[in-house]
Amino acid sequence: MFIPSGYYRRKALAALKGHWQPALLVALIVNLPTMLMQGFSMFTGNDLMDRLGAFIVSASRDGVLTQQTLLQEINTIVASTAFWLIRGLEILAMLVTPCLSLGMYKWLMDLLHGEEQPVNAVFSRLRLFLKAIGLQLLIILKVLLWTLPGLAVMFIVMLPVLRAGTTQAQLDAMTAVQGMSFLPMLLMIVPGVIAALRYALSEYIMAEKPESKIRFCVSHSKELMKDQKKNLFFLLTSFLLWYLLELLIASFLSGVLSLVFQMFAGLVLSVYVTCSISVFYLRLEHAAETGESPEAEPAPDELN
Repeated sequence: MFIPSGYYRRKALAALKGHWQPALLVALIVNLPTMLMQGFSMFTGNDLMDRLGAFIVSASRDGVLTQQTLLQEINTIVASTAFWLIRGLEILAMLVTPCLSLGMYKWLMDLLHGEEQPVNAVFSRLRLFLKAIGLQLLIILKVLLWTLPGLAVMFIVMLPVLRAGTTQAQLDAMTAVQGMSFLPMLLMIVPGVIAALRYALSEYIMAEKPESKIRFCVSHSKELMKDQKKNLFFLLTSFLLWYLLELLIASFLSGVLSLVFQMFAGLVLSVYVTCSISVFYLRLEHAAETGESPEAEPAPDELN
C-alpha cells in the first residue's frame, strides 16, 4: 500500500501542536547565521551577483559596458569591507549550520517520540562538528558525481562557444547551441535529484545515531531509500504550494516588512518540512528494524 504524503504531514502537525514556539526557536538558532548573512547582504547591497547584474544592465543601457569597466566594478565590490564581512558570515554559516541542523533533527525526532527537549538541546550535536561537515561534503561529492555525464555532454555542446575567438562569434555560437542544451541539462538535473533523494536521510541517521560513521550514514540512507525515492519526492513537492504562497504574499509587501515575513514564514515551513521528513525517516527505520514492509499500513503508535 502507498502511504500518501498527507500521513507524514498530519503526524508532524500532531506532534508540533502546542510546541510551535520552542520548535520555531530551535529553527531560528539553526538558521540564524544564514539569516544574518542574507539580511546584511540585502541591507548593504553588497551581494556580488546582484551588484554585477545591476551594473551590467545599467552599463549596457548606457553603452559603456566593456571588459575594463566590468573588472573595475568587480574590484570595487571586492575591495569593500562589507563584501568580506558577508563572505565571513557565509563561511560561519557553512561551518556551524550542519551540526546545528543535526541538533534540530534530533529535537524533532524526540518530539515525535513524545519527549519534548529544552530548546538548548539543539546544541546537543555540536560535538559532531567535523563529522557533520564531512557528511555534507561527502553527500555533495556523491551528488556531483551523478551529474558528471550531463556535465560532460554540456562541455561537448559548449565547445563551439569556447573555441569562438571574438565576442560576436561567441554570441552566434551560443545562439546555435541554445536548442541543444536541454538534453545535457536533463542529464544533470535528473540524476542529481535522484542522488539527492538517495542520500537525503543521511543527516537524520547521524542525528539519531551520533556514534555512526559518515560512510554508514550515507550507505544506510541509500538502503532505506531503496524504492522510496518517489515517496520522498512526492512529500517534498507537496509543500510547493506553501512556498509559492509565501512568495506571493511577500510580493505584496515591501522593504523590511517583506524580509521579516519571509524569514518568519521560512522558519515555519522549515519546521513543518523537517518534522515531516523526520516522520518519514522514523517510519522507514521502524520498518527496517521490525522487518515490515515500508508500504504496510502504519500503526497509530509506531513512532512512540
